[in-house]
Amino acid sequence: MSAGRGLPAGTLTFLFTDIEGSTKLQTELGTDRYQDVLETHTRILRDAFKDGGVEIRVEGDALFVVFPVAAKAVRATAAAQRALAAATFPHGATVRVRMGMHTGEGRPATADAGADYVGIDVNRAARVAAAGHGGQVLLTDATATLARPDLGDGVSIRDLGEFRLKDLATPEHLFQLVITGCVPDFPPLRTLDRAATFLPAQPSSFIGREREIAEGQRLLEKARLVTLTGPGGTGKTRLSLRIAEEAANGFGDGTFFVPLAPITDPELVPSTIAHSLGVQVSGSEAPLTRVIDHVRGKQMLLVLDNFEQILGAATVVGQLLGASPVLKVIASSRAPLRIAGEQEFPVPPLDLPDPERLPALEVLAQSDAVRLFVERAMAVRPDFRVTPENAAPIAEIVYRLDGLPLAIELAAARVKVLTPQAMLPKLRQGLDVLASTARDLPERQRTLRGAIEWSWNLLEVPERRLFARLGVFVSGGMLPQIEAVGCPGGELGRDILEVLSALVEQSLVRQSEVGGEPRFRMLVTIGEFALEKLAESGERDEIAERHALAYLALAEEARTHLQGEGQKRWLDLLEADHDNIRAALDWAIGRGRAEHASRMTFALWRFWQVRGHLTEAAQWCDRVLALGFENVPPLVRMRAYEAAGGIAYWRGDIPKGLDTYAKALELADAHGDLEDQANAAYNLAFIYGVPLRDNDRALRLLDTAREKWKRVGNAAGLGRASWGVATFLQLGRRGEIDPSVLERALAAASEALAVHRAGTNRFDLAWSLHLTGMIHLKMSQFAKASADFREAASIFEADNDLTGLGIIASDSAELAGAQGQREKQATLIGLAYAISRRAGTGLLGDISRQDARTKPEDLAPELRPAFERGGAMDLTAGIAYALEDSAATTPRST
Repeated sequence: MSAGRGLPAGTLTFLFTDIEGSTKLQTELGTDRYQDVLETHTRILRDAFKDGGVEIRVEGDALFVVFPVAAKAVRATAAAQRALAAATFPHGATVRVRMGMHTGEGRPATADAGADYVGIDVNRAARVAAAGHGGQVLLTDATATLARPDLGDGVSIRDLGEFRLKDLATPEHLFQLVITGCVPDFPPLRTLDRAATFLPAQPSSFIGREREIAEGQRLLEKARLVTLTGPGGTGKTRLSLRIAEEAANGFGDGTFFVPLAPITDPELVPSTIAHSLGVQVSGSEAPLTRVIDHVRGKQMLLVLDNFEQILGAATVVGQLLGASPVLKVIASSRAPLRIAGEQEFPVPPLDLPDPERLPALEVLAQSDAVRLFVERAMAVRPDFRVTPENAAPIAEIVYRLDGLPLAIELAAARVKVLTPQAMLPKLRQGLDVLASTARDLPERQRTLRGAIEWSWNLLEVPERRLFARLGVFVSGGMLPQIEAVGCPGGELGRDILEVLSALVEQSLVRQSEVGGEPRFRMLVTIGEFALEKLAESGERDEIAERHALAYLALAEEARTHLQGEGQKRWLDLLEADHDNIRAALDWAIGRGRAEHASRMTFALWRFWQVRGHLTEAAQWCDRVLALGFENVPPLVRMRAYEAAGGIAYWRGDIPKGLDTYAKALELADAHGDLEDQANAAYNLAFIYGVPLRDNDRALRLLDTAREKWKRVGNAAGLGRASWGVATFLQLGRRGEIDPSVLERALAAASEALAVHRAGTNRFDLAWSLHLTGMIHLKMSQFAKASADFREAASIFEADNDLTGLGIIASDSAELAGAQGQREKQATLIGLAYAISRRAGTGLLGDISRQDARTKPEDLAPELRPAFERGGAMDLTAGIAYALEDSAATTPRST
């Protein structure tokens, strides 16, 4: 202690905290209500810091605390962040607190100085805190070194690297605490060092455009929105990235790339931007509001790529620009955004040589268009060079292609088989023909189409045929389906891989990898051209039918694996080809192919349910059931009704589930075998047993299913029947079910679990564990319940089964409530309902009613913020929080 001032002295850890966005929060709440929030905040921090901390001062929402022991400072901040995350703040406020600390010399100031401490170390700690974000804890190397041996449970240190902080001469090595139960990832630190750039790496070198880069920078200096415009193939994306790279040092709060090509709904633009910026969005916050708050006053550069298909979101850009006078935007689009302050920058072609006045070879080789041609040519022929023999043809090629990068790359890919001298006559012919037949298109688009046409004309016949047929694929395809559609029975006369590889080499098809297997796709502009060629060939209808049959075959093959050991792989394959599946199903429905469409919905419905596509699935089922079934075999009709019933059940649409499952049972009894009849009775039992609560009828249906499965020796079916019996017996509020009934339910559930452990059906195993866990919970066997939920969640997580994860979150909420953990229960209810909304399932509502589970509307007002926090939690973090071991907790009164 300092004798004169009564303050700790010597080696100290200085800690500063403050609320992120406190001014905005106070404005929204008003002074009196904000004071309520501030009191709760300060009480939580003081409670966390009381063990080893000495409070020096409080200024508004900021605390200054010192700790003689660095490890105690670290443990205290971790405890504080956990308490803040779990707290219910008055008036529904969301409070995020940044914290920063540094260990150095604590020298109390003299009384005459009018301060508490003097010295650079206090200032350093304050600057460290200012660099962070709400919910984040930063510390210097000095503090990290001292505290690392004794961090406490659930706390680790992440090395962030060196950063320049305001008013400090040398960079500071900063670390972040990673605290179990708290958000681990944050936006870039708010520092003065090298500008943080989050731009994607490019697969090939960028050629030329020095003048355009300089012009883009000049425009960006005087305008806050620069929109690069031009048709596809002009290189807008690459140029926007190069301008951003060169300008990045002028944006201290970072340069960020926002890819918009995957979205078509303007409403999704704010959340896409939030994701790219690393902005956390809670359930009570609109993404646009959160993004505006995040960028407010920040010196930041956003690169918004491919804006043309969501021009309706241009006002979002205007609002972001209005939030910060030092924020700027580079957009790439085929059309301008048409908002105030926009500077349009039409992207010109690459610099071209004049083929009539060729310069010396050394000068010619420096032309941007020629440089691009040569470099891309060297990628397929490393010995390629500009020579006196090929100089003139190269110049004319790039000239005729109008300097368009995509067209030049397509041409350059041909040097593997053709010299520039041999290419030129074919190019002249192709472009002349195209120019005379497509004059209603813009000049550059005609030139690009000419380049593609020319490339297509240079293909051999098998390559042309496959190229045209690939146009039917949506977002690409995998090799087995491409072969089935494009080359069944080897009808092209060449190996499919050989032909595909030729198209890849010519830059007409791009290859990637999905799940360790090759996937092939075309750029949109090339795919549109391929469809034109397919129509000209007269094969379009036949190829579309092949495409539909190929994806029916994939769906039916996948169905047999969707509940076994390979479940995730097959679910992922269907997800990757979901666009093709949609196209195939739409084709079948559009042509009245009721049998085809019925088979597809039956094959796909479990995929739709597990992966959270229930709303879309219901729409598909409605369209299929609206088709005429006169010529559809009865068992195919039965399966279509089963699919519709399954989707309706998981959505909580009980009337439709009852109607379709009843029709499926009627068809099974009339036309099916014992397996079909048992399965249909089992399905219908759940419509009566869970939502309608007609247990007697449900149990009679299960008895029917059990008897028929027993007759055919289906052990797995018997296990499912036991699972159903246990499900219906255990429904009801904890504490109100006869213990003997729970014992019967546990015996049946254990029988089912044993069967499913011996088999390979991961779906049934996971749901059996959910069931035994709930029975253990209702028997107050909390440790067993927790273990069951944990094992079930591990299966659901591995397979990305959203419906299952939503139910496990709800199960865990019930467990927390049974143990008196009301705050955790409310948080997990929010998580469970958020997951269920994402999955599109209404089953949680049915189970909640039958089990008398606590629902959102049952929560006390003071628990609403916890509920909202749960709704905003990341899926992985939320499930980890749900499964934190609390089973040993002594149950308290509820």
